[in-house]
Amino acid sequence: MATKTGYSTKSWERYLGGRSLPPHDAVEAMARLTGEDPARLLALREIAAAGRQRHQPFAPAAETTAPGTPSLERTILAAALRELKTRTSLSLAGLAERTAYSRSSWHRCLTGTTLPPRRAVEDLCRLADEPPGRCLALWEIAESAESGRTTRAKTGPR
Repeated sequence: MATKTGYSTKSWERYLGGRSLPPHDAVEAMARLTGEDPARLLALREIAAAGRQRHQPFAPAAETTAPGTPSLERTILAAALRELKTRTSLSLAGLAERTAYSRSSWHRCLTGTTLPPRRAVEDLCRLADEPPGRCLALWEIAESAESGRTTRAKTGPR
């Protein structure tokens, strides 16, 4: 990997061992090398970076949040969707007119109160003229974490 990506063996040991966060370019290099979707890997990196900024190791939503509190994954998704909404210049009523979702549904999705339906994410990407890859990857990660399908990554030596 070191030879094919331009990042040293020691760097990859730190990145893959969870001791340091890989730079954006390293994540893209790994995606190219493995044939993985770079949007999904970059979304995972984005969530890991946000968790580190909060001085918390990444953990599934059920283990890190109180009931009724949006998970880190859902919070990051909501922020990304708010950015897209701003780019559309549409009000909540305008979004409701152009999609199958009500004004109040959009409000809950954009504040992180609820996880939006996948179709709502796709619709907002379309309205903002944004390729859906990143937002759908963020949605899949949030949905997976909230459904309990994720597992905690083991860090450190065994």
